[in-house]
Amino acid sequence: MSYRFGDFELDENARSLMLRGEIEDVQPRVLELLCYLVKHAGRVVPKDELLDELWPGVIVTESSLQRAASLARRTLTEGGLGHAIQNFPKRGYRFALDQSNVAAFTPNAGVDGHALAAAKQAALNRNWESASAGFAAVAATTALGADDLELWALSDECRGRPVEAIPALTRAVELHLAAGRNDRAGRAAVTLAKVELERAASARAQGWIERAKEMLAGVDDPGVHAYLLWMQSRLATFGGRAESALDLASRAAEYAERSGDRGLRALTLSYQGFYELSLGRVDEGSRLQNHAAAIALSSQDVDPITGSLIYCNILWSCRTYADWERALQWSDGFEEWCRASFAENPGACDLHRAEILGARGTLTEAFEKITIALPKLSVEEAWSIGEGYRVRGDIAGMLGNMADAKSDYEMAYSLGWDAEPGNAILLSEQGEHAAALAALDRVLEGRSWFHLQRRGVLLANAARIAARAGNAERAEAYLGQLAADEARWSQPTIRALVAEARADLAPAGDRAALQLRLLARQLWTSARIDYHATRMRLELAQAYLAMGDVAGADAELAAAERSAQRIASPRLISDCARIRRDTAPRRQAVVAAAHR
Repeated sequence: MSYRFGDFELDENARSLMLRGEIEDVQPRVLELLCYLVKHAGRVVPKDELLDELWPGVIVTESSLQRAASLARRTLTEGGLGHAIQNFPKRGYRFALDQSNVAAFTPNAGVDGHALAAAKQAALNRNWESASAGFAAVAATTALGADDLELWALSDECRGRPVEAIPALTRAVELHLAAGRNDRAGRAAVTLAKVELERAASARAQGWIERAKEMLAGVDDPGVHAYLLWMQSRLATFGGRAESALDLASRAAEYAERSGDRGLRALTLSYQGFYELSLGRVDEGSRLQNHAAAIALSSQDVDPITGSLIYCNILWSCRTYADWERALQWSDGFEEWCRASFAENPGACDLHRAEILGARGTLTEAFEKITIALPKLSVEEAWSIGEGYRVRGDIAGMLGNMADAKSDYEMAYSLGWDAEPGNAILLSEQGEHAAALAALDRVLEGRSWFHLQRRGVLLANAARIAARAGNAERAEAYLGQLAADEARWSQPTIRALVAEARADLAPAGDRAALQLRLLARQLWTSARIDYHATRMRLELAQAYLAMGDVAGADAELAAAERSAQRIASPRLISDCARIRRDTAPRRQAVVAAAHR
């Protein structure tokens, strides 16, 4: 019979004790004492019974028993379980990790050491599918220890099945608690909260956080407290409490620095930066996130889940802030990290990449990427699946599939997400300007991180829609809000939309309108947002032709045609053909007039 407790494995038949897979050098009599106490865990074994069992037919004094107990206790101390052997004066000894609960001592019919070692090696090699299957096979015949359960859970997370990690993590919490390792139990509980939050089970996530707080009361471990505070900050921001989230993340970063854990420090810094960005402190937020990414990139010991959280957090803020230059810089690194770290790219990786491709790449590839991401998100990060539908709706709109875009926006709303500004742009293009602005105004009332970080993009699009609808007063009101916090909204994307709105507000024939459209095209081009740069080229082509500048119109139209083909947008390709066809008579008239 063998037993597991904490990081120890005691094999009664082989008369061996292992600590974290290594054989411990234990005197035979001490090992016999330990075997007997473990077999009778939870019961106070009288001294006379122990003397008879360990020294049958031999007269020895109690001092021999005391010495054996002392040596056994010293051995267990190496694994943090010295307190498990309890002395009851004048009565005897008891083996128990918790006086009120000794159920954690798991009799083991025999662990297949080779199979377990193979599962651990697979995890070390980041072969997550094999590791998970290996742990599952061993667990089918024997009980795994807490450390092995946590490694199994990590394997499930890294193969894109975090929900399947819940049973292993839950059991790990129980075993750690029974072993008196509240620090490890608390950390596993926080990981459970993370998994629950990401599958949109916020009540269960909060429950695990409260339990973790109870476990960690009195525990002096800055690393695990940093992890707890970080998770509390995530719950706070999902509840729309951005200031509270920043305070919690800042405290988490302080604890993480004290812990010396570089991965944890990078994680907490990235979220601290995320909340700074949400509250409008752009320079500080970007600085903290860039620092976090640099730490993660230079640290070999950052585990895949932590690294993914760091990169994903940064890319969320880049996308929502329309900071596409920074997004492109980090997205390549994130995708490379995903390829090296996971069995397959997580849905979050595909989500980020899809929107970046939609802005700066091939639209058909972007649409394929986000379509692949959606079923993954439903399993891995159900809270963000609405964002997946929003992004796919935007890409469908750029492709010209308006019915599909409308359907995806409706799905996003049905999932509790918002679909702006894409939905408002679609409504405006259909002539429903009032409905478009009403939709944007509703979203501008939001106080979650998602709304706060996207406020500039929402205001700029609202100004552009109002200007195109001829509602100058309302457009100026939106522009005024942007101007009041100009440093916060300095991204080229937002400045381009502002320039477009200003151009639409300019009087007909005013050359300033042309200059503003040229500025917008330049900003879209410098940000490498190909779709919108092409869209502006088409507007400029028509403006030049209206002014009689055929050469200017042809240059812009030819450039738009090349770009539309490159990004594979049927909508823009069709617009190019329509404009070339519709303006042909005017072009011919202008050329004819020039030759008279």
